Amino acid sequence: MLKLFDYLEEVISTEQISQLNNPALLYTASEIMEELGYGQTGMEQEPLDRAMHACAALNIPVDYNFKKVYCFKDGELTTDGQLSELATYLFMINCNPLNPFVAKAQLIFMMKDRV
Repeated sequence: MLKLFDYLEEVISTEQISQLNNPALLYTASEIMEELGYGQTGMEQEPLDRAMHACAALNIPVDYNFKKVYCFKDGELTTDGQLSELATYLFMINCNPLNPFVAKAQLIFMMKDRV
């Protein structure tokens, strides 16, 4: 666990320097949830809230890494969240680890620097 924390410290320090001012918002929360095999919408709110709280606790500006967007899909107006790379990482580690896809993604993040 300490190793993972050390890696997170390194990510945070480089993210603060390189991406503080308008990082690229590469992914949406709904796309990530779909890739993880979640069929229902609305399941992303809890991990999204936790990711935002983690970002704020680390003194990283939330509004640079998370952006609320509106989508028109199947005749309905829905909301979604665009995420930076750091926000995506925080979102993924806050998803439900009982989902096998989430657990695998979390393991991949953890093992990323060990290979």
